Amino acid sequence: MFQRSSLSVVAVLAVGGALIAGCSSSSSSSSSAPASAAAASTPASSPAASAAATGVSVADCKIISPISAGVIGTLTPLQTESTAKATAGIKAYIAKLSADEAKLTSAAGKAALGSFISSLEKSLTESQSAATGTLTTAIGGLSTACAS
Repeated sequence: MFQRSSLSVVAVLAVGGALIAGCSSSSSSSSSAPASAAAASTPASSPAASAAATGVSVADCKIISPISAGVIGTLTPLQTESTAKATAGIKAYIAKLSADEAKLTSAAGKAALGSFISSLEKSLTESQSAATGTLTTAIGGLSTACAS
């Protein structure tokens, strides 16, 4: 089950790429309500506006955004590796993410990245169906933490 689960993680993340791409490519984060003067002076796609909306600091977004953008690119190549190599690759990625998490200063940033790390760790021992739900939620949370 462990061997199958590590490959399931990669497969789930590859499929989750559509979720991330969908979240990243949305061009509008505006609502139908009129914009206030403050909101009108700060574009909705600016890092400051995103940070204000989610509680993640701008500095943390500089760390989280590249992680979010690179999740699929980092893990998809592991699909072609042996189970042992894929598992080692996922564990190395978790170690890198943990080091990045230690650099974060905002509670919201730590929560978003921490949730993703926990989901990756948990998915290594879960069934594919359980890992799918866990990872989909975590990837969505990570991709919206600093949505631009």
